[in-house]
Amino acid sequence: MTTQISKPEPILWLNESRGIHIPRDFANSFINRERDVSGVDADDWKILETGPNHEWYWEAWDNICDNACVTDENGIKYSVYQNGDCWLIPHGMEWSDRDEFFLWPEENSDEENSCEEI
Repeated sequence: MTTQISKPEPILWLNESRGIHIPRDFANSFINRERDVSGVDADDWKILETGPNHEWYWEAWDNICDNACVTDENGIKYSVYQNGDCWLIPHGMEWSDRDEFFLWPEENSDEENSCEEI
């Protein structure tokens, strides 16, 4: 008997109705950001907390989308993706042009659960 291990799904983190405030709200959405998010410079957090009027707001958000690694309580690592809504995408999922979203690859790979570019 084969046991199938379920793979994590993307998490809708912030709805697009927040508009230009998604980056600010993302920065403020963690109870323990230092524990749960790595790969983000302290200055980028401060800029996002300031809000969309900060001169470097969108650059700081790009840095977070490119470099942040969010780790949940089960040790699953996610990257940040925004296209309207803000999503947390489990490491290992790949973009599907056909579905216009992330899917698990067909073949099972033994990649490490770490944050790298998707």
